[in-house]
Amino acid sequence: MPQTTDNHAFYLAQIHQLKQLQKVDDIIYDINKVIVQAPKELKTLEEKFARVEMQRDRIMDKIRHLREQDMRLTREMEEESERLKKSKDKLMATGNEREYNAVTREIETMEKMSQPREDERVALLDELKIQESMLEDVERDYTDLKVQVESRKVSMEEDLKKAQARLAELDKERLECCKDIPKPIFQRYEFIRMRLEHPVIVSLSDAICPSCHIAVPPQTFNDLLRGGQILSCPNCQRLIVWRDDYIADDPQAQAEVAAQKEQEASKPVHKKTSMGRSAALERDFKDEKEDVDFGSTTGDDFDEHLHDTSIESDLSNMSRMADVSDLADMSEMTGLADLGDDSEEAEHDKRD
Repeated sequence: MPQTTDNHAFYLAQIHQLKQLQKVDDIIYDINKVIVQAPKELKTLEEKFARVEMQRDRIMDKIRHLREQDMRLTREMEEESERLKKSKDKLMATGNEREYNAVTREIETMEKMSQPREDERVALLDELKIQESMLEDVERDYTDLKVQVESRKVSMEEDLKKAQARLAELDKERLECCKDIPKPIFQRYEFIRMRLEHPVIVSLSDAICPSCHIAVPPQTFNDLLRGGQILSCPNCQRLIVWRDDYIADDPQAQAEVAAQKEQEASKPVHKKTSMGRSAALERDFKDEKEDVDFGSTTGDDFDEHLHDTSIESDLSNMSRMADVSDLADMSEMTGLADLGDDSEEAEHDKRD
C-alpha cells in the first residue's frame, strides 16, 4: 500500500509538471500568434490604404480632366462671344439689305453653335461638383488610413521587440519546467505539441476526450481511473488525465467541482452527471458483470425458445400454404394417388 501511494504521488507530480510546462507553452503560443499576425494585420491595413489611395488618385485625375474641359469650353465660348459681338457690330454697319441678311444668318449660326457648348459646360460643372464631393469623402479616409498605417508600423516594431524579449524569458522558464519531467513523457509531449493545436494535456470527466470528442476505450478508461501512468487518447494522441488527478494541485478547482457535484446531485436522476473516480469504476464493474451474467444464463433458454419458435412457425406456414387442390397435385407428383387407388381395390376384393 505505501508503494502504491508513492506511485500515485509520483504520478500526480508528473501531471503538475506537465501542467506548468503547458502554461508556459500557452503563453509562448499566444506570443507567436501575435508575432505572426502583426505583419499580416499591417499588410491588410496597407492594402486597404493602397486601394483608397488609388481611388483618390482616380478621382483627382477625373477632376483634373473635367477642369481642363471646362477651361477649353470657356475659352471657346469666349472666342464665339467675341465673334458674335463683332458680327453684331458689323450688322449695325451694313449699308444694304443683302449684307444685312448675310450678317443676320451668320449671327444665328453662331448662336446655334454656342448653345450646345453652354449645355455641355453646365453638365460638366455638375459632374465636377459630384467628383469634388466624392474626393472630400475619400480624402478623409485616405488621411485616417495614412495615420493608422504609420502609427501601426511604429507600434508593431515596439510590440515585436517586446515579444522577442518575452520569448527569451519564457524559454528559460520552459527549461526549468521540463528538467524534472521523465524523458519518455517529455518526448511524447513535444511530439504532440509540434503537430497539434493546444492543449497537449487534457482532463476527462467521463469517457469522452474533450479535444477530439471520441470515446476512450473501456480498458484505457479503467487504467486512467487507476491513475498509474500518463496515457494518450487513442484518437488524437493528446495526453489524457482523470479530472480529479488533474486538479489535485488546485484547491479552487476542487472546490468548484465539489460545488458542481452538489448541484448535480439535487437534479433529477435521469440527467447526466459528472462522475467521481469511484462512481466511474463502479459503473464499469457493473457493466462487465451484466455482460457475464447475460452470457452464462441465457444460452440454453435461448436455444430452446428458438427451437420451439421455429417449429411453430413452420407449422403455421404449412397450414397457410396448403389447400385441397395443392394436396391433390402433390399426390399426383409423388405417386401417392396411385397408392391410394391400389389400397381401395384391395379393400374391395377382401370384402368380396
